[in-house]
Amino acid sequence: MLPGIRICPRRHRAVVVALVAVAVAASGCSPSDGKRKSARRHPFSRTTQAQPEPSVTSRPAPKPRTAAQYVARARQAMAAEKGWTFALRGSESAVMRGQAPSSATFAATVHRTTAPEALQQTGTITTSKGARKSEVVYVVDGTGYVKEGGKAWKKGPLSDPDIANDVEDPVAELDAFGAYAKSAKVSRTGAGGGDVRLQVTASGWQLSAARSRPALKKAVREVEPALAQLRGAGVRATDGQITLKSFTETWDLDTAHGYRLTSHRYAFTFLVPFQGGDITVSQEVRADNRGVFTGSVALPSDAK
Repeated sequence: MLPGIRICPRRHRAVVVALVAVAVAASGCSPSDGKRKSARRHPFSRTTQAQPEPSVTSRPAPKPRTAAQYVARARQAMAAEKGWTFALRGSESAVMRGQAPSSATFAATVHRTTAPEALQQTGTITTSKGARKSEVVYVVDGTGYVKEGGKAWKKGPLSDPDIANDVEDPVAELDAFGAYAKSAKVSRTGAGGGDVRLQVTASGWQLSAARSRPALKKAVREVEPALAQLRGAGVRATDGQITLKSFTETWDLDTAHGYRLTSHRYAFTFLVPFQGGDITVSQEVRADNRGVFTGSVALPSDAK
């Protein structure tokens, strides 16, 4: 390992890349300049309250046809309840030819209230070596609070990517999806094709260009911690050399319940050139709706 390099896993988003550091140290690779830009604001703080469903005496709303119309109806359905519970699963890996993969997984339960907007996320991180640690995340009044294992609470605004990358909020992500929903493909799923799926895919974008694409802003923000570790270990690929191999974001909506969200999934893979080959950095996250949450979210006293 290179002198002074310490690679620490952060949740499922920060891959342990000691394998890369070892390879770089052996090759004597010299650094070159790369470009980095600031991350975008997390959508939680920009969530807007959707209008309630029409009353029973109102004229029935027309059936949605476009992706944007489906998103609008889904937001109405989600805002109509006090809160929701989601089951969250995620994984991340870094793979380099000739080296054992480095990976981490994450599982959590998310309680998200809509009025007031708040979030509680409780889960466990597991590394590829079997090490486990707990993680608790809160979002209250637009501020994020993160506690990993026995460490002290980390606090900051959601505009800080170090905080935003630890927050998984499907309700806020649905709101953000509205900005690029027109690029989604609409299809029918479920028994008899009764439910709706909205899906966005992309590939081939250089990291430098992906930064300006609304659909890819989150993927760029999410991959930055892994890229920072790689660069710290001596990998000097620039933004113009790093390529998005694949990206898929999928929203499943329940037509029988006002098109409310049933699941949200996103996955991406970036290729980072190194020593004549590529380091493959991948991430996949899935949030499944487990039903209405009628409780409240209160920030622990030691986090204030």
